[in-house]
Amino acid sequence: MTTLFVGNLKWECTDDELFSLFTGGSFIPTSAEVVMGRNGRSRGYGLVTFSDEATASAAQGAYNGQDFQGRNLIVHEDRGATKGSKTASTEVDPNFTGTSVFVNNLSWATTDDELKAYFNQFGSVSAKIALRKDGKSRGWGTVQFSEPEQAMQAVENMKGSDFGGRTIECLIDKKA
Repeated sequence: MTTLFVGNLKWECTDDELFSLFTGGSFIPTSAEVVMGRNGRSRGYGLVTFSDEATASAAQGAYNGQDFQGRNLIVHEDRGATKGSKTASTEVDPNFTGTSVFVNNLSWATTDDELKAYFNQFGSVSAKIALRKDGKSRGWGTVQFSEPEQAMQAVENMKGSDFGGRTIECLIDKKA
């Protein structure tokens, strides 16, 4: 372990403040970074890297639970990216067939049959609108084709087209 996860930071905490916290305790990190979200705001945690495992372990013991800027820190070994991270979402499902098309931005009134008929020119086999627990449309659905080539042709020709007064988005469904 050479990188520590430092959680429960104030939103206003900067990289320099995080770095100074550890240098003030005579644990000299090689870097300290507050992790920012896509919106440019702090995610409330940072990563602090040390040159050796012993220093990181000692810093963890010294700072876990300590008050910093009015908050009790959560300090532990960095476990890397979690399941919900971008890298996990780019993995292709092992059952991937390439014959399913994800269609987004559908009208709330769109039915399975209407969606299937709209993609029929490319050989659609079936279509299914995603429904909420209360039975109302979620605004997206999938269209099944018998061949991956048909699905690809449908995506290329139908993305950005007008269906039911809405500009739809289409892409190959990586989950099916």
